Formats: sequence, structure tokens, C-alpha cells
Amino acid sequence: MKKTFLTSFIALSLLISTTSCDSNNDNEKTTIQSADLPPTAKAFTETYFPNAVYKSAVKLKSSTVNGSVYDISLANGFDIDFDANGNWTEIDGGNQAIPTALIPEKINAYVAANYPGLFIVQIENEKTKYDVELSNNLDLVFTPQGDFVRIDHDGDNHNEVVVNPTTLPATAQTFLSTHFPAVTVILAEKQNNASINGSIYDVSLSNGFEIDFDINGNWIDIDGNNQAIPVALIPEKIRTYVTSNYPNQFVTSIDNERTYTEIELSNNLELVFDLQGNFLRIDQ
Repeated sequence: MKKTFLTSFIALSLLISTTSCDSNNDNEKTTIQSADLPPTAKAFTETYFPNAVYKSAVKLKSSTVNGSVYDISLANGFDIDFDANGNWTEIDGGNQAIPTALIPEKINAYVAANYPGLFIVQIENEKTKYDVELSNNLDLVFTPQGDFVRIDHDGDNHNEVVVNPTTLPATAQTFLSTHFPAVTVILAEKQNNASINGSIYDVSLSNGFEIDFDINGNWIDIDGNNQAIPVALIPEKIRTYVTSNYPNQFVTSIDNERTYTEIELSNNLELVFDLQGNFLRIDQ
């Protein structure tokens, strides 16, 4: 139930429009010759794009959040970022398929099994996770070992960094140990800027749940990914309303906004309540 707001999209689009794979307006760029790339980067390009022609190659004054220092654009429409040693950090094929040899085997297998009609058009290696974009614009997040973590609904890979779960606020850690005692945190991320609803930590659990917390560790959004939210986490009046009006359904997602609470039922119906738990409307 995470929303994408038009104004945020426009602002983000303007921000990234001046770069190819990564955005950093304050990072000075120097145009270089392809011969000036690290040997590893040149060998990579020659191996996987042997007939490609360089359109441009630039070197950044300082590395970006994912370690990128070099950014090349090829005439075939591919953009590739490399770190200081020439290891690739991001490959963007535009609308073209990334060569399967460049995608970790487990990620290839997951996409083939779950999205058989689609292919990967972009992959980013952030060292602590992989972000991939499919040909239908869906963004997926995987661990460094290639295990699926979650769908990235907001799609802003550069607004967050992976953190150790032990660094989560104490309130968040207590919440997890209380309501999900036998579940493992497989990925915890901290956003550089809080979202509109105040969430700043994104936590993905081994049982498929995704939970967002604010800076103080209070939960903001709980997404069970088609699983029932523990009833203890749903306000009593909302539980009563759902039981009375939708007896065969259960709550799969709950979003605690600043001025209202929104839930999603197992039939994908979204309902909006005020902060006292009174029903307001169906969100259409």
C-alpha cells in the first residue's frame, strides 16, 4: 500500500535526468578515453559487448553510494558503471535484456520461475544487495547470495543503505522479537530521507513480511505479502469492522499514516479508517 506521489516522481525525474546510471549533481565528472578505463573494466566490456562502440566515458571525482567511479555509455544503448578497480556496479540495458551470464544464477532462476515472460533490463550490485529491474518496470531486491528479499515498491535504490539489524532502534527490535519471535531479518535498510508517512527503516523478514519503522522504531507499515497480519497489531475497532463486514477475509497489510489508517484485505480491497478506528471509505 505504499503510494507513489506525482510530485515526488516529477522531482525525482528531474534529479536523475542529467545522469545515466546514477545521480550525483555535486559530483564533478571528467570525460576520459576508453583506453583510460581500468583494465578490468575494459576486459569486461570487450568480453560481454565485443562489438560495442563507446559513445562516452566519464570518471567521477568521488565514488557514488554504490561505489561507482566510472560511467560508460555504449552505442548499443547499454550504460555501465564501474568502481575504482573496474568491477561493474550497475548495468542498464534500457529496454534490452542484460546478458544472462552477468546475472547471478539464483537470480536468473528466480526470475525465470516467477516471471517467465519477462527479462532483466537493469541490475545493480550494491555489495550488500542486488537490485534488478524487469522488462515490466518491476523492481526486485535480492541478497548478495541471490536470495529473493522483496519487491521494491518505491524503486529509489539510492535513497537507502543496508544496515545491520542490531542497529535498528530498540523499539523496533522489541516489536520484532515480540510479534515475530521465530523469524529472521534478512535485510534491513535505512533511508537517507524519511518517506511521506515518516518511515525511515525498511525491514524484510524471512517469512515474507515487510515492515517499515520511523526514526524512533515505531512501526508505520506492515505488509504480509498475502499473509494475515497478526491480529494483535490491528486496532480492535478495525478488527471488529472487518469481521462483521468481510467475514471471509483477513488483513494482509496495514499502513499507519499520520491522519488515518489504511488496510488491505485478502481480496485486495483497501479500506480507510480514522485514527480512532472508525470506517471512512473504500479506497478506490
